[in-house]
Amino acid sequence: MKDLFLGLDLGTSALKAGLFDGTGHLLALARRSYPLYTPQPGWAEQEPEDWWTAVRAAVAELLERAAVDRARIAAVGLSGQAPGHVLVDADGVPLGRAIIWSDRRAAAEAKWLAERVTREQALAWTAYPLLADSALPPARLLWLKAHRLADWARCVHVLQPKDFIALRLTGRAVTDNRSAFTLVNLETGRYDPDYFAFLGIPLAKMPSVLEPHAVVGGIVAEAAMRTRLLAGTPVVCGTIDAWCDIIGCGGVAPGRAVDAAGTSEVVALITDRPVEGEGVFASPLVGDLYFTGGPTQAGGDALHWLARGFYPEMDGESDFDRLEADASNVEPGAGGLIFLPYLSGERAPVWDDAARAAFVGLTVRHTRAHCARAVYEGVAFAVRHILTLSERAAGLTVEELRVSGGGSRSVFWNQVKADVTGKRVLQLAVPDAACLGAAMLAAVGVSARANLDAASAAMVHVQGAVEPRAEYAARYDAMFAMYCDLYPALRMVFSRLSAFEMGRNTHHATRNTQHATRFTAQ
Repeated sequence: MKDLFLGLDLGTSALKAGLFDGTGHLLALARRSYPLYTPQPGWAEQEPEDWWTAVRAAVAELLERAAVDRARIAAVGLSGQAPGHVLVDADGVPLGRAIIWSDRRAAAEAKWLAERVTREQALAWTAYPLLADSALPPARLLWLKAHRLADWARCVHVLQPKDFIALRLTGRAVTDNRSAFTLVNLETGRYDPDYFAFLGIPLAKMPSVLEPHAVVGGIVAEAAMRTRLLAGTPVVCGTIDAWCDIIGCGGVAPGRAVDAAGTSEVVALITDRPVEGEGVFASPLVGDLYFTGGPTQAGGDALHWLARGFYPEMDGESDFDRLEADASNVEPGAGGLIFLPYLSGERAPVWDDAARAAFVGLTVRHTRAHCARAVYEGVAFAVRHILTLSERAAGLTVEELRVSGGGSRSVFWNQVKADVTGKRVLQLAVPDAACLGAAMLAAVGVSARANLDAASAAMVHVQGAVEPRAEYAARYDAMFAMYCDLYPALRMVFSRLSAFEMGRNTHHATRNTQHATRFTAQ
């Protein structure tokens, strides 16, 4: 009987493998971490072979812990960090490290795009209004073409991280129409030849585009030997980890709000039509559903930063008990201290590579514990910022916020988010919602569930709720208003600091501008 579904979530810090039955019950979970490389400021890279090693080890552990017959696994679904860029040769061998989502190296290329591509042209090519950002694929591909000439010449396909795993499992180079955002036209599901001619990028390097629930193929013999999965087991394409998080939270109904609390925070308000607003964007989710919102640049990553800089005595970065103990001993509001969590620039809602983090309001009476609480609250303010703009754009107000990801395991942080946002925070039975979302897509892909509505009804379960405390509402409303004022007040300072840090001057900027003219193919 084939009644189990395997979800693989290739995150920023680790690969998680979850095995689920048809009711969404988690039978076993395994995790394998891998390093992140930052060879230069603003760069973020990983080794694709590390991902594959993690998949093999995690699946082997999972099968041993679950102690089930492998023949019961009906399908494997994929979820992954995005956008990322893996160059592979004709044999599927990666050419150097992959650029991952948090990398900001392509600033000059993004500037070049901003000067040449209008919003209307971007919409016509991709049905997406923004192309000119250093974290988005167009600028990244221009950078790769200009700076890794030998690898680019040998490259046969440019793959997303989870699509590299699909290639290893099935031998097919494909992607899904959500992961290919800003490259594929979201309305047609096709690449626009005029767009790629403008970029000077051969369409042949782009993988075929499938729906997230489409079957890529069966597991090939070599991958079966290395993973202990049965050859021929269907692999379903899957999609971006944040999208899988939304699906795994049951975010498949209009009016639901989701916070995927991982390395970054991804905030989504589900709608039945595309809705855009200040600082937030609309993106297709599944079927006729969209979400309005966006990703931050730092969520749980801010806690890792806090641990490294403020808690050298901690035994490992993943143990946050000390941080929470300190933060919980400080009154809500952190004694008037506000943390702006733009540690690696910021995506939604300010979209500024030059943005910087800041503690504002420090006095001699503030302690490490105050700083800890301010970091937790600062990330919660960032969530509220995106959610507020999303509600305003959609013309509705939600009362509940579903949380998933590693951050959702913290009762303390869930309470902070409830108090800061004024929303009831719902915790899911399966915190690793991206794994569950990938498994749900697998179930739909092999017709074990008719659609994602049916999969959600059967497999997503709310475990508990955290109510906002009314006595802190006025305090957090006032602090949130000040939080929203900080970026506009500091924007020019951030820009100057960024230029100073990168050693930019008039001569260097001129060389960048001259170099930008070489981005298009000759």
